[in-house]
Amino acid sequence: MAKVVPFEAIHYNTSRFGKDLTRFVAPPYDVIDGPLERALKNDRLNITHVTLGDQHDAYATAAKRLGTWLADEVMVRDGPEAFYLYEQTFKAPDGEPIARTGIVGLVRLEDFSKGTVLPHEMTIPKHKADRLALMTAIGGYAEQVFMLYDDPSGEVERLIQGLRKRGELLRFVDSDGVHHRIVRIGDEAAVRRITELLGPLRLLIADGHHRYETALKYRDTRRSEEGSEGERPYDFISATLVGFGNPGLVIYPTHRLVRGLPEDALDGLMGRLSGDFELEPAAGPGELVEALGRARSDAFGVWVPGKGVSALATPKRAGSGALGKLSVNVLQERVLKGVLGYTQDMLDGKVGIEFVKGTEASMAAMATGEHQACFFVKAPTTDQVMEASSSGEKMPQKSTYFFPKIWSGTLLYMFG
Repeated sequence: MAKVVPFEAIHYNTSRFGKDLTRFVAPPYDVIDGPLERALKNDRLNITHVTLGDQHDAYATAAKRLGTWLADEVMVRDGPEAFYLYEQTFKAPDGEPIARTGIVGLVRLEDFSKGTVLPHEMTIPKHKADRLALMTAIGGYAEQVFMLYDDPSGEVERLIQGLRKRGELLRFVDSDGVHHRIVRIGDEAAVRRITELLGPLRLLIADGHHRYETALKYRDTRRSEEGSEGERPYDFISATLVGFGNPGLVIYPTHRLVRGLPEDALDGLMGRLSGDFELEPAAGPGELVEALGRARSDAFGVWVPGKGVSALATPKRAGSGALGKLSVNVLQERVLKGVLGYTQDMLDGKVGIEFVKGTEASMAAMATGEHQACFFVKAPTTDQVMEASSSGEKMPQKSTYFFPKIWSGTLLYMFG
């Protein structure tokens, strides 16, 4: 069984700064590029000074800075223990307004082998080492992982709908126009009911695989030093939990843009694909994306502007297992690795490849001329994500882009 409990969160001091967190918060550390990082760090109190550190002695400095913020009451403890609702209102892909509300609490860390908490994507060792350095330095979490819970009864969602109308503790509007608001749930009856309802449910990591696996390693290291009797603060990780059936659960595709390939690899690409894939020409990338939207879940699009190539590729022979049905996995295993010669290390290190969220951003990136080809993929559905995870399979990295992201700097969890 899962164990989800309330906690004493740390947040920016609303008595001093008000409820609007816009100047303080940031997207998750792994979606911040250089220019955005510099812009965010223009504010000396922005959370990126902790989550990304600074150039010299990064995380020791981050820990010292966080300690100063607490001593100076830039941040304060929000006692006593509570759950929180995290509501994000935004425009759905069809342009209609939609809201996604999750529960913020602490989730007891469980090894994946127990089947209580499931991963769905592969991780990269160097990213985990970076997160471990930060966690060790600050003794807690400045970001929440994003988890999904499987609740066919809908009881949790009904409880949330009854609680979400309460007054907000924190709010902000992000650069994508998403409205974020956080509501505190501290009354004993509601806290107890949330814990009871979430306890029997399986949890799936949506975003935060590196942080979760790092937390497991940190827990195991501390327990080997201190013994394993009783629960410790580091046995838990802070998380926002959203139901699989939530209408605001949106997954965008993450397309693959490649560069640095030999010209002969591109000249012969379509011929090499024709043996295993049905190729349907398209007039251009716009028509290609429309065709991909109607295609099977294992199809993908190939766009090579310099060669006049724009075509939908559908496997002649369907793959086996949950991953065999996924566009992103077919592309990675059968084309990027099987045809173009990418290795897993190259993909992990982003050598000659870029992962770009959404069609418009991919076309804009291609327009710079820095990339030779774009491979459009279909976004997995939530059911496909759960099917792959339940079967013990892991999708390639950057297979899913859950939108909107859970922003950093709202509610922090410290071990001491």
